[in-house]
Amino acid sequence: MSAGGNSGRRAAIEAKVVCFGYDAAAAVVAMYAAPQIIYFFSGRGSPDWLDVFAALVFGVTAGFSLWLRGVHRQVWRHTALRDVVRIFQAVLLANLMSLPILVLASALQGYPLAAIYLQMPIWLVLMMVVRLWARGRATGDLTAIFRGEPPHAPRALVVGPDMSVADALRASRKAPSGSPIRAIGIVETTGLDVGREIEGVQVIGGLNQLASLFDHYTARYGEMPWIAIAAPREDRRTMEAALAVASARKATLLRMASNQNALLEQIRPADLLARPERRLDMAPVAELISGARVFITGGGGTIGGELARQCAALGPSELTVYDSSEFNVFEIDQELLRAYPNVVRRMVIGDVRDEVRLEQAMREAEPDVVIHAAALKHVPLMELNPNEAILTNVLGARRAATIAAELGVKAFTFISTDKAVNPQNVMGATKRAAELFIQAFAPTAPGTRFSLVRFGNVLGSKGSVAPLFERQIAEGGPVTVTHPDMTRFFMSVEEASALVLQAAALSTQSEAAEASLYVLDMGEPVRIFDLAEKMIRMKGKTPGQDILIRVTGPRPGEKLTETVFYEKEQVQETNIDGVLEVARTKSPPISEVQARLDAVIAYAARRDPQASLSMMQALAPELFDDDPWGEAALTIQ
Repeated sequence: MSAGGNSGRRAAIEAKVVCFGYDAAAAVVAMYAAPQIIYFFSGRGSPDWLDVFAALVFGVTAGFSLWLRGVHRQVWRHTALRDVVRIFQAVLLANLMSLPILVLASALQGYPLAAIYLQMPIWLVLMMVVRLWARGRATGDLTAIFRGEPPHAPRALVVGPDMSVADALRASRKAPSGSPIRAIGIVETTGLDVGREIEGVQVIGGLNQLASLFDHYTARYGEMPWIAIAAPREDRRTMEAALAVASARKATLLRMASNQNALLEQIRPADLLARPERRLDMAPVAELISGARVFITGGGGTIGGELARQCAALGPSELTVYDSSEFNVFEIDQELLRAYPNVVRRMVIGDVRDEVRLEQAMREAEPDVVIHAAALKHVPLMELNPNEAILTNVLGARRAATIAAELGVKAFTFISTDKAVNPQNVMGATKRAAELFIQAFAPTAPGTRFSLVRFGNVLGSKGSVAPLFERQIAEGGPVTVTHPDMTRFFMSVEEASALVLQAAALSTQSEAAEASLYVLDMGEPVRIFDLAEKMIRMKGKTPGQDILIRVTGPRPGEKLTETVFYEKEQVQETNIDGVLEVARTKSPPISEVQARLDAVIAYAARRDPQASLSMMQALAPELFDDDPWGEAALTIQ
């Protein structure tokens, strides 16, 4: 056992000794005080030595009953209904065991037998007061002590550090429908409370013992318990250990939250990130969004929809969702209606390519903030449809930005991608072209603060790798990976949307005329093959046995690795932890960029892929390597 494990076990033993000593001493005090109270009111008494003798005898029997009922294992700050029941059982057992001796003392020496009945409430008060004090001091919640668990809920091992486990168990017992699980034991990750009890549930071991403990309880109950993770999302060690045990045994693995509306949650792909999910400070965003009129293009998509949710939560005066998909608009409208019924919503169906419709919608909305999320993003499909990518990703962005500037919008944020850096595919090149336009255009529109955001792949977004893997796993495999060494930067939908809103807020604080470019520090890239294995385990399967992984080879336009910066770009920190800003670089004149974009868009509108891609190459040398990536697409008819 490690030094940390030894010190943790030693601390737990010391805590149990203190608890046992206090409760036993309280029994002695209660048994000695009870006859003194009777003597005070009756005027009669028995020999002092007999009072001391009775108190000591009772203390011995009390200690024995406390030990039998395991009261010494309780963690006072996590006292629950089970603990209260055991305390009452220990008190009754101690009185039953000491009763013959006290009755004999009463018959021979006149010891007041009524002291037996009086010491019980005194002892109970002495034991409960310290527990209530500790519980109230730690949590501020005393009523949950008297709530139990439904007898027919599935059994589960709860895994996590003590405070997180306590919070999750308390939240589950507060739920109107009761706890969704019966916690049969706690696997406490810090190793500090082994052998004690949290919320009336015994800590049965540490994280390194999870597999053996799971097998033990499976044999004991004749069925596999669930594994409920109560650790913070950033605790990747706990997630990996639980995932390995659950997949090897095909057990149900869930996350136990402290939210009463969602006590048990499915494990998300974002939980499998190699880094903690970032929680950005939303105070600057709230200052920008609260009371503002917000307009989101592509507001029915994965990122746009999450942006709409996060904005709605901040209390805008009006929220406009603009999207070309009727179904997407309907879905986000219904969701916002349920979750934020008091937010004024404007649902608009329209295409960002349609200048008349876009301008009409923006003039009617009179937005303070515009977030441009509309895009065609699927890399292989854009290789086959380059003109459509140009018209949506370049023309749509240009129109949205110019209309926003004409209307005097306070902040305009454009969502880009890591594929815009050294692009080797149509999608990345169109996003880079849009970046170049906004960077050149921003100084000509001083009334609007422009910002750009680059980030990597978004886990769970429509058409991304995570939903593809989930579908393939559900179908029994195989899971297809294009290359065993392919890596990508990943972030959750919530992270990506929060970064976009941070960029909008930060840009309004800047005095510079140029557009601001922001990225999120996403740590190390994730190997796609490793992600596939983890997602298979997440579903209780074993990679290579239950579900095969097949390498299919890179698709058109795919790179093995991605980066979010050009080598020439200098990166600096912002006052928001995890958000980085690319130092501003000199942009080409807007007239030059406009002229080249006009040519690109004109050829794209004529559906001439050869000409439009050739003009894209002329837009900026950085869009192509020496061996132009666009050649393959030039042959498309």
